[in-house]
Amino acid sequence: MPQLVPKRLLIFCPYSAGGLADYGRAQARAITTAEDIEVLWLAPANLEGPTDSRRVGALKQAGNRAGKGIRSRIKRALGFLGDCTGAVAQLDDVIRREAPEAVLLVSYSEYFAPLWAWKLRQWRRRGIRFGAVVHDPVRDHQVGPRFWHRWSIAAAYSCLDVAFVHEPIQLDTVRPMPGLRTVVIPHGLYEFQTERWDRNDARRKLELPLEAPVFLSFGHIRDGKNLGQFIQMMAEFPEIYLIVAGKEQSGGQKQASYYKELALACCVDSRIRWDVRHVPESETGLFFGAADHLLLTYSSDFRSASGVLAAAAQFETPVLASGGEGPMKSAIQRYRLGHFADPSDPNSLRAGIQEVLTLPSKPDWEGFTKAHSWDVNASAVVKALFGGSDLKRY
Repeated sequence: MPQLVPKRLLIFCPYSAGGLADYGRAQARAITTAEDIEVLWLAPANLEGPTDSRRVGALKQAGNRAGKGIRSRIKRALGFLGDCTGAVAQLDDVIRREAPEAVLLVSYSEYFAPLWAWKLRQWRRRGIRFGAVVHDPVRDHQVGPRFWHRWSIAAAYSCLDVAFVHEPIQLDTVRPMPGLRTVVIPHGLYEFQTERWDRNDARRKLELPLEAPVFLSFGHIRDGKNLGQFIQMMAEFPEIYLIVAGKEQSGGQKQASYYKELALACCVDSRIRWDVRHVPESETGLFFGAADHLLLTYSSDFRSASGVLAAAAQFETPVLASGGEGPMKSAIQRYRLGHFADPSDPNSLRAGIQEVLTLPSKPDWEGFTKAHSWDVNASAVVKALFGGSDLKRY
């Protein structure tokens, strides 16, 4: 009996760190367990692929473009353009060399798509299937003129056969895409390889009171997380403490120094512990071990799933959250994972703080964990890209 030749799936992950990189690697790891699928891994050199994948290239990474002024902004813009088009050029070369049957883009992105999407459309016409995970289905963050923004969205969708989303939604593809399928997949849960910390030991390590309510802001420090609003509100709740653990976000976002000055002005600086850096996976247990509640207080522009919420399941840390309509809000409310506030109403956040401090929490972590499986995610991806005529078509 002849041996079956594995089908080749090329996974394109242009992120070196952060939530999208974590997602891509975890999803790829699950896909490697599928029968008769060979996973090809294309990512920056410092992002290792799953053990059973085969690296087929190392994407070039941009250097540091920090700086202020119009020249620095122009330099960053040109550098970003080069990153987008250069990464797709490398992808194009790998497709030509490896001839995969399908390509999975770890995240949908429309930036400068009219300049690069045509390359992927050419391969699609030759029979290669393309899928992308659309983490942010509502593409209302406009870069450049509106006509260019809308053209870019349409161009980026035009090269796809399958759009993977985390909640049912009618995608705004700008123009009809009769060949595009949408498939709902769960956002899997992260299992950090980290030491489990006793609560009191973790608090002693971070110099926190043993009995005080402690909130944790984990991950990138950026404007959309409403960290400033929470710091200001700490003045009304003198019993609470805050841990901020994560890396500063570049690109015009407020830096940690801004929030530290705000904390000083609000006289709450003594109740905040700062660890401003990329937190290694091995150290996450310390911060979650010390915390009573996880802060996910996003603005209304946030409508996607939350990687940090997916991480919270490992530690069963209830959340205080806000954001727009989307998978994060649905999951928190469906499985009672904490309080969800209205991001446009400070009184709603104030009430949320009061609620989590006074009412016992009974989250359904077991139900949440069962519903958010990487195996289910991977199975749906493989089925959509290599078969599955029963999938829903828009």
